[in-house]
Amino acid sequence: MEKKSINESIDEAAIKAKQVVATAGEKAAEAARKAGTAAAEAETKVEKAAEKGEHRLQETAEKAAHAVTEIATKVVHSAQETAQKVVHGAKELANKVEHRVDELRGKPDDQPTPPK
Repeated sequence: MEKKSINESIDEAAIKAKQVVATAGEKAAEAARKAGTAAAEAETKVEKAAEKGEHRLQETAEKAAHAVTEIATKVVHSAQETAQKVVHGAKELANKVEHRVDELRGKPDDQPTPPK
């Protein structure tokens, strides 16, 4: 074996150190690229999930609004029917009272008969 001088050994060690640093730099750059790609993919997935959640929330809100509108329509319709029934009943009662008054006026002395 040939003996190397200290300078040659230092030069070889420096060359190996440069190679190790270069390799480490390449690995670090590769890891950074992969991390950047993973971050971009995660951001895309989060955005898609948020959009999906927003879409579902909007659909739920629309369904709820539709249900409330239907219920309100039914309540209004029911109130209108009830009001019509009350008005009809009041008219019938007014007609009965009017007929009764006419019957009582038609009596010989225009005096109503006292109740027994």
